[in-house]
Amino acid sequence: MPPTSWKLRQSIAALAVVVAGSLMTASIAHAAELKVLSPQPMRPALNELVPQFERSSGIQVTISYATASALVKEIEDGKMADLAILSPEQIEQLQEEDKIVEDSLTPVAKLEFGAIIRKSATKPDVSRVHALKQTLMSTKSIASGDPESSASGKYFASLIERLRIADAIKPKIKTFSSGTAALEAIANGEADIGVGLVSAANGPGTELAGVLPAQAKKFNSYAVGILTSSNQIQAAKAFASFISSPTSLAIMKSKGFDAP
Repeated sequence: MPPTSWKLRQSIAALAVVVAGSLMTASIAHAAELKVLSPQPMRPALNELVPQFERSSGIQVTISYATASALVKEIEDGKMADLAILSPEQIEQLQEEDKIVEDSLTPVAKLEFGAIIRKSATKPDVSRVHALKQTLMSTKSIASGDPESSASGKYFASLIERLRIADAIKPKIKTFSSGTAALEAIANGEADIGVGLVSAANGPGTELAGVLPAQAKKFNSYAVGILTSSNQIQAAKAFASFISSPTSLAIMKSKGFDAP
């Protein structure tokens, strides 16, 4: 066989291997579809982060949002998914129940609580504990999520107890099934103010009046864990690495989050 013909056959064979490898990689990326369970406060950040991850990885992501407590129950009841974003304590609890892969906990970010009002309403002073107490005492109606099922509702219930104003303001507290429903009530004028996570403040019809003062401050921490039911472990690890990266944190900071 002439040398040139042999070299040509070698080149074609090498090219075929490269093309086949590329097609296989593309096929795996295309086939991978991650199912992520996330609490509602993460939505503003994930709305921006997920499309970036999908473009860079070729992996499709589907997110189911609910309250953190509801997500924990769904996982305990056997819900099939690949990753969950919850508090570090909830991730550790689910690890002990063999629902989350051991050592897959990855810290993501944390969120402050703030006072939330209807958009364009006069902003009350909540910068100091005394001012916060006066604002809550003088306002006509306060929206709160249910303390039994809402992180913001649970925090608000403990806050007014610590401020020793619970009995005085309970008659004007309107309790809703979730923090999201409480925000909707503020937006449509059913209530004048509420306390919630700052990432949720700038929704339709609402805005942040101010973060709570240091003496009343609390953070909600978030971490990601890989579910033992996942059959996309490598893709799940890629997502966990992406969402906890400095680039992702910079985007989350623009949505009100802070470093974990």
